[in-house]
Amino acid sequence: MTESSTTDLFGLDSSRMHAILLTLEEGIQLWDADGRLVYVNPASCLQFGDDAHSGMGCHWTAFVRRCATEAGEPCDEGCFPIGEALAGIAIPASLLLQIGRGAEVIWLRVNARPLTDATGAIVGAVSSTVDVSQLIAQEQRLKLQAHFDILTGLPNRVLFSDRLDQALAHARRHREDLAVCMLDLDGFKLVNDRFGHPSGDLLLKQVARRLHESLRGDDTAARLGGDEFALLIGDLKTSGQCEQVVKRILEAVGAPYVIEGTEVCITASVGVTLFPGDTVDPDQLLRHADQAMYKAKQAGKNRFSIFDPTLESRARANFGLVRKIEDALERREFALYYQPKVDCRAGRVVGLEALIRWNHPVLGLRMPGEFLPLVENEDVIVSIGDWVIAEALRQQASLRAAGHELTISVNIAARQLVHREFAERLEAVLSAGGRDRLEIEILESAALEDISTVSSLITSFQQRGIRFALDDFGTGYSSLVHLKRLGADVLKIDQTFVRDMLDDPGDLAIVQGVVGLAGAFRRDVVAEGVEDMEHVRMLLAVGCDVMQGYGISRPLPAESLRWWLDAFTPDPLWLSMPPNMTH
Repeated sequence: MTESSTTDLFGLDSSRMHAILLTLEEGIQLWDADGRLVYVNPASCLQFGDDAHSGMGCHWTAFVRRCATEAGEPCDEGCFPIGEALAGIAIPASLLLQIGRGAEVIWLRVNARPLTDATGAIVGAVSSTVDVSQLIAQEQRLKLQAHFDILTGLPNRVLFSDRLDQALAHARRHREDLAVCMLDLDGFKLVNDRFGHPSGDLLLKQVARRLHESLRGDDTAARLGGDEFALLIGDLKTSGQCEQVVKRILEAVGAPYVIEGTEVCITASVGVTLFPGDTVDPDQLLRHADQAMYKAKQAGKNRFSIFDPTLESRARANFGLVRKIEDALERREFALYYQPKVDCRAGRVVGLEALIRWNHPVLGLRMPGEFLPLVENEDVIVSIGDWVIAEALRQQASLRAAGHELTISVNIAARQLVHREFAERLEAVLSAGGRDRLEIEILESAALEDISTVSSLITSFQQRGIRFALDDFGTGYSSLVHLKRLGADVLKIDQTFVRDMLDDPGDLAIVQGVVGLAGAFRRDVVAEGVEDMEHVRMLLAVGCDVMQGYGISRPLPAESLRWWLDAFTPDPLWLSMPPNMTH
């Protein structure tokens, strides 16, 4: 193109335009109204190589197609920025273009804008290309780190979870069977202790390679952490096929290893659960595979066990959980969340209920209902209760120092309450103070199992300044005699009655009855499950002032609790509600 034509087309003096474009690090390309390439700056030549000059006069579609073809990434010409600019779209979206430059593949970010004359007619377009190969490579590295275990190169828990979801969807759609397996090495700690952690890491790499090689191409082996691995085996025709794969894995893992010139032998225990025979919930499948894995360890290690949903007894299932909870206590995996109790009529926070959470290293945050009921008759429940009390009192002291004098309620199991050493251990914890602000909650149903013993214990602890609350009141079978004998300070109305009392006259009657009983026996009353203003209004109307629930606050971790307390202001509607309102 001649200098004069360039000037006519773009309205720029050619020498001035060249001087500007020569200084730019980004590639600049000029296109005429017909979409043909008429100019490239030196940066474009570095990006496109010989294609930059040989493409002069080419239509943009042919130019882009030729550049991108070598990389095997055809582009969508229908929404390409250059085409959009020539069509008059002033701000087209940018687009990533993968191109081949000899043996090298690079990524360019392409933008384009139309060029118009004094009348507004489109006379061409200008496009810019920026090499973002390093940025793309960095993003790929970050993605790799987010989805793959750095040590072994296997998928990590995040990626395994995603693949499990996809596999379950595929299995349901095509009515296929799949297996979820948990694998734990037997004796790995001894290897670490004898040879050191670097050698242990080397062993884990070798195990990972053997697992990968033992599976089919569409199956997945993942490292969840430590010496724990998960396997996903799909498209199973029979359960026997799964057993063949698992036996092959056990044989591969059990073959000798050489570490620092010494032959080392380790084995593995594998737990298997089969879908669709087992649940469709991914987390539950992992838990069942984990339970089966501990069953294999209990049976002698170096073997596998298949989870049987119909025959697996609660005691056997609890074996692994009890052990993990004991380990979790030692590793400080438990945390307390605190749900405020608010006197809505007075507009002030009067207490907190401490609620345990398990920060499981594999399964994430677990609610108490997922693990406590399974071990409520095990000795570990006593250890959990001791920790909860100690941690709650520690947090209470911290809040007191910040100016918040609040009663903290803790839930304990009946097994802990009647434990022969409970009173002694509690007294030791309380020696540092806080007994006048501690409230112990026990389930009504649990208290009734041994009402004589529980009643005497309540009296004994009340003499020490400790309050007692009957939790989930209304769900048990208390008589007036039982209520009198137990002597609890607080009745907590079960959330199932509170949540439905707006629509169910029977539940409303129960709530009114509990409030009436509390007043007759001079007990305090707390309503659980308050979700909105209508619940607050109705509870105030029937004489229940103290409440807790998501409508007031969700359970908060300790680090968020102080902020919530400092920022708390009562809802003006609470304070404006008169007593004895009618529905």
